[in-house]
Amino acid sequence: MGDSSALLDLQEQAAETIVTHPPDPPPQRHLHRWIWFITGPTACGKTTVAKALAAELDFTFVEGDDFHPKANVDKMSRGEPLTDDDRAGWLQALREHETAQPPRPKPNDSSASPPPPLPHMVMTCSALKQHYRDVLRAGAVAAGDLRIGFVFLDGPEPLLATRAAVRKGHFAGPELVHSQFLALERPGDDEGDVILVGVDRALEDTQRDVTNKVKEVMMRDDGSYLALQ
Repeated sequence: MGDSSALLDLQEQAAETIVTHPPDPPPQRHLHRWIWFITGPTACGKTTVAKALAAELDFTFVEGDDFHPKANVDKMSRGEPLTDDDRAGWLQALREHETAQPPRPKPNDSSASPPPPLPHMVMTCSALKQHYRDVLRAGAVAAGDLRIGFVFLDGPEPLLATRAAVRKGHFAGPELVHSQFLALERPGDDEGDVILVGVDRALEDTQRDVTNKVKEVMMRDDGSYLALQ
């Protein structure tokens, strides 16, 4: 099946935003917000890792599944995989939340009183395909004062199916793991804003690896995110 018209509209908007509004070179010590999307198939540990990262960095944690409409949740609860059309509205809602904060005034705008510091966020989102990630990237480009990064939690299908079978209280069961692997597009070398981290090891090791790599990226960006703490 091809992409849905709704998702194609989002893709076209994302492509147009990225082409017509290319990101400016990062100015010296310009304060901007960070959003980190913790991504990957169901049962890879997105929520656990995201909460640990948010706590370590003192960022706001946002559960991406909370933005699914009830119809999506009901569908997944029945073991039915979501289509591109199902995910289009969800991705749009995440993108709108991503850019909900007003942009900070430019450093040379002396007439404007600076708003309160804007919160950094860690958000969960499966973001299984590259064009899903592009939709979220377009929100950052449009916002101007926003940097986003992705952490892709990578693990073999049998491991994630086992984890999905034993976890309690989640609407996505083990039957969804295979369908998500069929849809999955692992980030390639052309997606330089994605950090790949393996999950086939102790959870504490995965969390430590994610935290260290995220901190490294943000410090390379000049460390100005610290001023918004």
